[in-house]
Amino acid sequence: MTGLSSSTNAERAASVLLVLGEAGSEGLALKDIAGRMGEQKPAVHRTLMALAKHGFVEQSQNRGNYRLGPSIYALACRQNTAAEKVRKWRPALMALAERLGHCIYLMERAGTDAVVLDMQMGTAPIQALTNGVGGRLPMGLGPGSASILAMQDAGTRDFILKANIDRFVQRNVDLDMVHRMVGRAVETGYGLDLGEIIPGCGGIAVPIRERGGGTTTAISTAMPLSFLSPENIELVLREIRAVIAAG
Repeated sequence: MTGLSSSTNAERAASVLLVLGEAGSEGLALKDIAGRMGEQKPAVHRTLMALAKHGFVEQSQNRGNYRLGPSIYALACRQNTAAEKVRKWRPALMALAERLGHCIYLMERAGTDAVVLDMQMGTAPIQALTNGVGGRLPMGLGPGSASILAMQDAGTRDFILKANIDRFVQRNVDLDMVHRMVGRAVETGYGLDLGEIIPGCGGIAVPIRERGGGTTTAISTAMPLSFLSPENIELVLREIRAVIAAG
């Protein structure tokens, strides 16, 4: 097998897992998986069979549909950096959700994406950018990923934003808005969404600086835009920064 074909197979397997991760317990039919990936069905079927052999994919009770298998859950429950971060920061997220009354998220960079490692619900209803733990966003979209991206060097920021252009377009996201949000986070050191993505909804995020100097994680909030007065923005920033400093 050539290096190129090996790389292509790995990319296809990763894409299959990401597509199924969005599908839920009902899973998806082969034609739907292939359609979402823009791939031919025979190639996708071979990838599904290879993943199923190791338990990463299984067929649902709706015969013919595929969904994530138990090996995904088993790997997620093993000791790893992400699990350690969730264990470390969950008490802080719970405390913030109780004090502020809004949804609190632990966001982590995953390549050109940001994923929700953990979340705690507040009492205030809000429309969010993601569908909970495991949700993914292209880096640069939303205050959490913008705050993480702002902490990377300029070359990395440009590379990620260019890599995600097609995905922003697919979501009907204004590219200028993304650049403004990231640029604002670079200047201020925190992410802020003033209803620029979902009308009437906003959010604030503070990146978590790691001991080695890098930043791949942030604590983020989602809240009604009406709450985001200058005074409340400062209040939320103080609360998040306090739990990060205590961590």
